[in-house]
Amino acid sequence: MNCQQSVKTPNPVLEENNMTYILDGKKISQYGAFPVKNNGPLAITGIFDCPKRKGATEYNWGASIEPYVDADDIELDGRTLSLKLAVKVSDYRIKLEVLRSALVSCRKLNTEFGEFDVLCKDAISVEDYPQLSMAIITVKLWQPVFTVPELILKPSGINHGYLLDEYSLNQDFGIYYSEPKGVEDQAKRIEISTTETYRQTLYRELDTITFKCKMIASGLMEMYTKMMLLHGLCMKPGLRTLDNGKISAKVYFKSGIAVTPLTEKILQFDLKCTVAEWIKR
Repeated sequence: MNCQQSVKTPNPVLEENNMTYILDGKKISQYGAFPVKNNGPLAITGIFDCPKRKGATEYNWGASIEPYVDADDIELDGRTLSLKLAVKVSDYRIKLEVLRSALVSCRKLNTEFGEFDVLCKDAISVEDYPQLSMAIITVKLWQPVFTVPELILKPSGINHGYLLDEYSLNQDFGIYYSEPKGVEDQAKRIEISTTETYRQTLYRELDTITFKCKMIASGLMEMYTKMMLLHGLCMKPGLRTLDNGKISAKVYFKSGIAVTPLTEKILQFDLKCTVAEWIKR
């Protein structure tokens, strides 16, 4: 009986926007590689993300929580830029070996979005298809230092929905959102270590409200610019004023923003605010 081994058939979908990816000054095409879509319209993910804050973000006084929002208090973690590539040439194994070495030693990644200092600290995933002279590579590049972009946008003050420090989420950033979750919630009590049963329930932790958001723009570069401006606003020192005429609060951002590109014109993300003080509710 003839037993024929089935051939795995990959379906690497080519990135359609002609984005350029350069590893330490060398284009990926010089390794026989081309970018393929990585859970979205791009070969790269994480490029729109804002990292979370690291270190102490608050102090527990027992009867209240004090947010740390001075410039010296705000330090962001790094972020992961995940890149998916394919190599399909007759000598693909040789090209693959050279590409893997380049990824391991890579310190600078260049794209149309800018230049990023990176490190390859995680494993490199390779799907090998020798029958097709093809390999698909996924690499996670760690960007250890993320600098908050400068907020160079003037607020419109147009009150269509929520304003964040007079910036309209809709008009200034192209953000469409559902009503935020958590506005009517009550945070859990502040816990204090005691030798006896702690019965105080009046003192509560800070509330959190979350917007489910979609950002819409004319293209990738406009989305990237608007997203970086939003990062600059959220991570600006001090408290932000969130207001829609009915609900008003002093808020700050510590959780970062994880962004999913749905198309070349639409981003999806959650905007999570920690409420330092309710003004109106």
